Amino acid sequence: MNKPTYTAIVVVITIIAVLAFQGVWHHFHPPVAPQARRTVQIPLPSQDAAAAQQAAGDFLTAIKDADWDTVAKFWPTDPGINKKFDDVFPNKNKKFDDVFPANCKDEVSGMEIASIGIPYRESGSGWTMIPYEVKCKDGVLQTSSLWMQKQRDGQWIFGGGF
Repeated sequence: MNKPTYTAIVVVITIIAVLAFQGVWHHFHPPVAPQARRTVQIPLPSQDAAAAQQAAGDFLTAIKDADWDTVAKFWPTDPGINKKFDDVFPNKNKKFDDVFPANCKDEVSGMEIASIGIPYRESGSGWTMIPYEVKCKDGVLQTSSLWMQKQRDGQWIFGGGF
């Protein structure tokens, strides 16, 4: 057997092995469809939605008016609220003033609240998502959703989204 024939056989066997491995791999590990990863928005009962909109309005109004004592009331004090909170909120053990220093407060105070949307929950989450739009002092329109959660004592806490 000469060298070109040997090389051709090795290349063919390698190609067959790679194709067979890919076929076996995809048989046991099918790709996940993008829609399977989507979360479902679950509407809230009207009374809960109104309470969530009120809490979001109070939170955003306090920021607009630079009422930092009121904003701090929405700050979580219990670091073990739930797993999602602990995973995504790295500042859970920090004090309010550590995360919102004076220069940050100056940037966000004085904004205009353009709208507060209809609250909803995402499947698999205990957080209430409240869509909002604010117009910053520099004229930039920010659109996002506040993560808020109502505690057993009735107090709403802020979890992110601003």
